[in-house]
Amino acid sequence: MHGSAHMGNPDDIIPRDIRFGILENAQRHWLDGDIIKTVLIDGLSIFLPEGERFFIRSLKHYGPKIADRELAAEINGYAIQEAFHTREHEEYNRAMTALGYDVEKMEKPIRLGFEVVKNPLHRLAITCAIEHMTATLSSLTLRHPELLDNAAPAYRRLWMWHALEELEHKAVALDVLKAATPDMSRWQRYLVRVLGMNATLFPFLVLFLRNVPIYAKADGVKTGLRFWLRFIWVTLVAPGYWRRCMPNVLRYYLPGFDPRNSDDAELMRKGREWLANDMPPGRAATPANPAV
Repeated sequence: MHGSAHMGNPDDIIPRDIRFGILENAQRHWLDGDIIKTVLIDGLSIFLPEGERFFIRSLKHYGPKIADRELAAEINGYAIQEAFHTREHEEYNRAMTALGYDVEKMEKPIRLGFEVVKNPLHRLAITCAIEHMTATLSSLTLRHPELLDNAAPAYRRLWMWHALEELEHKAVALDVLKAATPDMSRWQRYLVRVLGMNATLFPFLVLFLRNVPIYAKADGVKTGLRFWLRFIWVTLVAPGYWRRCMPNVLRYYLPGFDPRNSDDAELMRKGREWLANDMPPGRAATPANPAV
């Protein structure tokens, strides 16, 4: 494993080429020894390689059309970060396959779902919605790092790194939407944004919940009433991951929604400090421009 945490300015989008070695450290129930807590996070990784490639294509389509060179540079930084995320989550998913989970079966409808979206503006609107959802989860992770206190080290580092970078670039997609639609009124743009979330949130929940029994089957765990009652408890009560996220997810429906929050700079500072302190000594990674 190698990399650099790169302490920088709060507004920086800093690609960090870090390899976390999940395949060599593959572990079942790596969070608290708990299948439900673990599937809630492993289940996200199932979405990520296809999703991140989709996001990169969505934003890079508009890059040459945007006159704002600073925003164009942010698109490039965003794409490099997401390319590294794709690489690490492909390995993460290979680790799940090695442990006996049917990743291909879980990924297939996700891949098909992204493939049917052809219109560039629709792709961008969906990217904006998903980026808000991931930024919400990332903010929760950075505000409450104790949620990962009992995680296996390689997994904890990967998710803290991912959370930090999602926070760094969380406003880019919405900035691109605004720049790409100069002829739209504020309310037309709002409608595009909200329809993008409507087209994202329900299918995400359906696919995520559809994948849980497939995941559990590999562990020989029956997903009967007791399983689902505890699933509801973990997601909505304690620790209540989804309950904690829902208010901020719903903020997206406010007409004047701005993804930037007053504590973003402090969360990024803490995340960068945490990453710098937790990573083992190694070769500093120079930000690169991988094929995306």
